[in-house]
Amino acid sequence: MDPTAQLTIGQSNVLMITERIVSVFSIFGIIFILVTFYFLSSFNKPINRLVFYASFGNLGMNIACLISENGIKAGALFLGVDAFWSCCMAWNVYLAFFHQYTDRHLRSLDKWYLLGCYGASAVPALALLFVSSQERGKIYGPAVLWCWIDTRWDFLRIALLYGIVWYILTHPRTLDKTLKLYE
Repeated sequence: MDPTAQLTIGQSNVLMITERIVSVFSIFGIIFILVTFYFLSSFNKPINRLVFYASFGNLGMNIACLISENGIKAGALFLGVDAFWSCCMAWNVYLAFFHQYTDRHLRSLDKWYLLGCYGASAVPALALLFVSSQERGKIYGPAVLWCWIDTRWDFLRIALLYGIVWYILTHPRTLDKTLKLYE
């Protein structure tokens, strides 16, 4: 059941206003990250680079929050990639500590992180635009809380956004095989 279905119009408006105010503060934080990374070379470290790259996904999500339900009606589409970037950051830490990866080695993985986090996320996001059923309707629906996948398609929220990360985290041999490909 949709948790927002029991909200009054006033409560729903308060939720959207709060979400939009918080998004504005987040956008200021993202701008600070981008400016700091760009102008202060001392911040150009592997973990900061990944935070820098993740900031663009966060910016998209905050823009999505600002336009909320209006965005889906206009055809706007964003998918959060925070979980994927967090996985990349953890992977970098693993590589640095257990495989003695240097900054040069980690930097060589950036293109794969960008392709994986943004490219792999774009495929299902675009594919879901064209899927609907008689019983559930279109997959994308109003965005009030955290996701534009309609509540009638709840299982897709977990499967497509976090399921992949959980698979990677619970199958370390897959990661080791992947690592050996790029060594």
